[in-house]
Amino acid sequence: MPPLSRTISIKADVDTYRGLKEGVPALLDIMEKHSVKGTFFVSFGPDNSGKAVWNIFKKGFLKKMVRTKAAKLYGIRTMLYGTILPAPVISAKLPDIIKSIADARHEVGVHAWDHRLWQDHLDELTIDKIRSEFEKSFEAFRKVLGCEPKSTAAPAWFCNKISLGVQDSLNLDYCSDCRTGTPFYPRIGATVFKTLQVPTNQPCIEEIIGTAGVNDDNLLQTLISSLDKSVPNIVPVHAEVEGGVYRKQFSEFLKKTLNAGYRYETLTEVAHKHRDAPVKDLVYKNLPGRSGLVAMPAK
Repeated sequence: MPPLSRTISIKADVDTYRGLKEGVPALLDIMEKHSVKGTFFVSFGPDNSGKAVWNIFKKGFLKKMVRTKAAKLYGIRTMLYGTILPAPVISAKLPDIIKSIADARHEVGVHAWDHRLWQDHLDELTIDKIRSEFEKSFEAFRKVLGCEPKSTAAPAWFCNKISLGVQDSLNLDYCSDCRTGTPFYPRIGATVFKTLQVPTNQPCIEEIIGTAGVNDDNLLQTLISSLDKSVPNIVPVHAEVEGGVYRKQFSEFLKKTLNAGYRYETLTEVAHKHRDAPVKDLVYKNLPGRSGLVAMPAK
């Protein structure tokens, strides 16, 4: 593995219609101001965010919604899409904003077709259904951007043996489906997958705000202090969050880390430096501040 020092990659997930409509333009403005390029993963299909209500009985879900003030982060309409309100098809409604990401020379990858379906029901989906989810999102990507997607990132950092196998058939440069650690090739049982994983190894704002004394006043310092100067830092950003009520903190994060000597790279740049990454077993664990398991490499 090549030596790395003081590098950061912004992994910006676009989960919702509101996130694309309002959050992405804000993120693009902030990143242009600081001359930072990042990698955006877009949900292309229906915004069924309102169906998250069925997670109310999942351990930690309601507590997280209250702690993060979810209604303020995501908006009331978003929390009703797919239930009381019809689910807008994100890419069909806002193709020009997706194009604006690429026009600003950021990377664009596929996050999902139906983000909520994947996040809540992946282990119930057949291989045909999982393949169909990829096919629909890839078709929308081609229609909007006129090229093939070369990377994907699983909603909620959750993948399984079937989804990894389908991804291996898609000729991708890398995927970013996991949490913690550095790039690796995942292994489940006797199966080693050929698509490199570039895991997110820094916390989301939603995971730490309101926990262990973290508040709006010390959030920025908490985020900066968690950075590792010796490995690529993959920093998760959500268009609905850092492009919304926390946009000021995001701008300050970029400013302060640049002043501290950190360099910004896209996830493709990270992936290209780690083609000789090790094989590691894929395991599933809980992370503080999250409800539900996430995929990660075994230590």
